[in-house]
Amino acid sequence: MSRHQTGTVASRRSWSHRAVRRPVQWVLLYGSRRSLTLLLSAVIFCWLLAVGTAWQFEMETLVRETRAVQTLFNTLLGGVILFVSVVLSINIAALSQEFAPLQVKQAQIEDSIGFQIELEKLARSGVSPAGLRAFFWFILQAIRAETEKLRTSASTTTNRPLRDELLSLADRLEAEVSEIEARLRTENQRISTLLLASLEYDYARDINATRRIQVEHGEHLSETESRLLQNLTEILTFFASGREYYATLYFKRELRNLSSDLLVLSLPVIVFTSYVLLAIDAGLFPTLSAFGIQPRLLYISLAFVVALSPYVLLSSYMLRIVTVSKYSLESTGFTLNEEELFAEDGPKFD
Repeated sequence: MSRHQTGTVASRRSWSHRAVRRPVQWVLLYGSRRSLTLLLSAVIFCWLLAVGTAWQFEMETLVRETRAVQTLFNTLLGGVILFVSVVLSINIAALSQEFAPLQVKQAQIEDSIGFQIELEKLARSGVSPAGLRAFFWFILQAIRAETEKLRTSASTTTNRPLRDELLSLADRLEAEVSEIEARLRTENQRISTLLLASLEYDYARDINATRRIQVEHGEHLSETESRLLQNLTEILTFFASGREYYATLYFKRELRNLSSDLLVLSLPVIVFTSYVLLAIDAGLFPTLSAFGIQPRLLYISLAFVVALSPYVLLSSYMLRIVTVSKYSLESTGFTLNEEELFAEDGPKFD
């Protein structure tokens, strides 16, 4: 196979991978949770109609001669009421943690300002901005500036193994920063974007690399290189702390959004489900149909989707919360990268 054909096949695979990955990312991360709820509800509705049409059974007989449908909607109605109460209680418990004496709030603000001051000393770029997005950019630019200085210093190093490791570290850091910046430029101006743009960045690996170079090549490092590596370690630590803080803000916001959406959705669902139960008992159902579908099958399926919508909404939010938490389990200097987890090479002890 020629190089051109190989490149074409690789580009097709890359395009195919991106084509599959984008819808998955939209479902798991970037898509509106309300839009995803509507999409999932539509899928459930179509699936119910397809099963009801392919599996021949009379919904008319099922409604009139059994109480299976009434039992199902009674269960869903009670479940929705209990479910909304539990979710709102959890949100209230999370909100209660925000109540604290004045001294505690003052200490939190002072810690935040101290965090900024320490980073400014390392970056040597003046006062950092107050906005979260601008502050995130400030950290990225500080990493890029230190990386460029490290590359310049490494190019003059005569020790080839050390030069190769420093240049490899600089290349990796620049690639990671460029990728995060590209994501920030293409997404909306939201807190979730700040967090999601850096989710795939395994900062623990780079922190470990800077520390390892200092230990293994300490006697060959110049004073400038040693200082730059130390600065990079500290700035990457600031980056990691900032990302985990954004994760905390993000989870709080998602819980509040979930609670507000549930409050808006739950009351109409409860009223509608109650009306469906009354209609079933009275035998009053619309007789209009579409595409030759049995009227009872059509409206029972629609009622089931509406009654199930609070759980679908919860699933939409939990998909994103679980995905985010997978990449931000807790603040740590260890990596959960599979290549690192199953690496056979380990440190050698004398």
